[in-house]
Amino acid sequence: MHLLSLGNQGKQILSRRLGHADRHRDSLAEAWQSQQPSAASVREARMSSASSLVSSSAYDTELERQAATEREALAVLREQLPLPKAAPVAVALLIARAVGSHPGGWEALRAILRRPDPFIVMRIPVPGFQRHCGRSLEDGLITPSWMKLEELVRLAGICDYGDRRPGKMRKPIKTIAGSEVHKVSDRALGRALSDAVNSEPPPPILLVDQTNQDLPEIIMHAADLVVETHGLDHTLLAELLQICCGIAPKQSLALMREKGLTLDHLHIDDLALIVRSGRSNAEIISAFEALREERASDLESGDAEGSDGSSNRRKSSSVPEWRSGAKPEEKHKSTGSAPVEVIRPQPADAEGVLRVETLSGYGEASDWAASLKLDLDLWRQGLLDWSELSSRLLLSGPPGTGKTTFANALSNTLQVPLLATSVARWLEASYLGDVLKSINAAFTVATEHRPAILFIDEIDNLGSRASGDSRGHKGHDDYWSSLINRVLELIDGAAKTEGVIIVAATNLPDKLDPALLRSGRLERHVQIPRPDIEALTGILAHHLGTDLANVIETAPKLDKSNVGRVDDKDELEATKSSAQQSPVNAKASRSRRITA
Repeated sequence: MHLLSLGNQGKQILSRRLGHADRHRDSLAEAWQSQQPSAASVREARMSSASSLVSSSAYDTELERQAATEREALAVLREQLPLPKAAPVAVALLIARAVGSHPGGWEALRAILRRPDPFIVMRIPVPGFQRHCGRSLEDGLITPSWMKLEELVRLAGICDYGDRRPGKMRKPIKTIAGSEVHKVSDRALGRALSDAVNSEPPPPILLVDQTNQDLPEIIMHAADLVVETHGLDHTLLAELLQICCGIAPKQSLALMREKGLTLDHLHIDDLALIVRSGRSNAEIISAFEALREERASDLESGDAEGSDGSSNRRKSSSVPEWRSGAKPEEKHKSTGSAPVEVIRPQPADAEGVLRVETLSGYGEASDWAASLKLDLDLWRQGLLDWSELSSRLLLSGPPGTGKTTFANALSNTLQVPLLATSVARWLEASYLGDVLKSINAAFTVATEHRPAILFIDEIDNLGSRASGDSRGHKGHDDYWSSLINRVLELIDGAAKTEGVIIVAATNLPDKLDPALLRSGRLERHVQIPRPDIEALTGILAHHLGTDLANVIETAPKLDKSNVGRVDDKDELEATKSSAQQSPVNAKASRSRRITA
């Protein structure tokens, strides 16, 4: 039966076959349909024609003619369709390659998907694959239906945190990103997987990993199917150019080989921006080549991103650069933005890592950090609301008492990024509008990296709205009031934003505006005093480790006037004994400044 002779039903079939055709295609189909006979006349003509046919060969000829007419109509419609976008096509090609390279192939995938609670792990080391895979699932481009992406663990999914298909009937699926899974404790991860599997009805679970790091053992043992492939290569890019730009694979392959083009630096976003309809083969390859040179210079200068999407998969269990601290800082420098240092946490199990548990002399601050660590795990499991966490802290104390050190140790303890900024950096812009933009940018960066710690140093530089004259800024109270009001608004907003922890530091807490210390803002205030004998002993034991005993034994005869507060043999022996019992490596990567 001729598709177009079915009217609207025929157009729907064509839409499914050709892939979401636009209005122009529909209008073209209607114009073509208007030139064809009606469905009734076609049926009558067929019956009449069939009755008049003498031989089966004549009937076959008629069928072939009708099929040719349908193919001609489809070809005309296909010419009017826009070429597909590069990002979803690249995602589909990478998934097809990963499934095709599995020993079981598509049959294994179909068998797993027939189960009531399938758990699939997809490992494709291309930067940006996690996010674009999520978008393709939401748009129904790689599944028979639109999918509703739900996070298996808080803030560790692959979705954009927005409803891309409002009003659509969508099937739920639990997702987790491979780049985020190492931030979740094994216990929390196991509980989240158990809750998902035991729910009624159990949803499918999908882990999408774009990194080169090993996944937790619980993931690999629980997964029903693991499909993986290497990154982008010339063959896949040539196929992408053919589908999205109509470029013959032989032409693109020849030019890529001639240029010696490497693709391990490419992000899915790069493909979306460069591979577009209307561009020639030479333009696209030249753009990729220029991008490669730019990324190479960034690597030499240390400004590039970590090698998160390298095409050569590492089989070792070594920790990737972005977690090991090999390149711990990424500076965001842009016009009107606050210069925020993004410091990645060091692996919790690495030797000599500075953590809150290894610090001495912090008292209530250490207790607060220990409670926050437990609550953060419960929040990630969905057992605790963010509003129930104590996530805002003010540290005060004399210079040199280790407020910044505490923030760095807290980042390693919680295994979340530390976003370090200060009021002095905000004020570099001078003009009110630029300063407000810098303040806004600091909180925006914190939201983008959540869960994360926003550390605001020298917050007393904001002063107090009630003491403008005493600050020496008489006549500019409106300027400072505007800054304080904006900071208060942003802290209020951050308190309602899940995943943003705020730690502020000051040497002069009395100069702060009282509104900063009210409930819901920097409500927890911990004063850090100068270290006493016990704290000094712990500090020395941490930095010297087992070397402290040798230092004491080999030291020249001590003069009590230089010893300070350690003035008897019993205290020296206690210090020596504490050093021998301390398991901390003497060569810790960070040190706490001590003021005598």
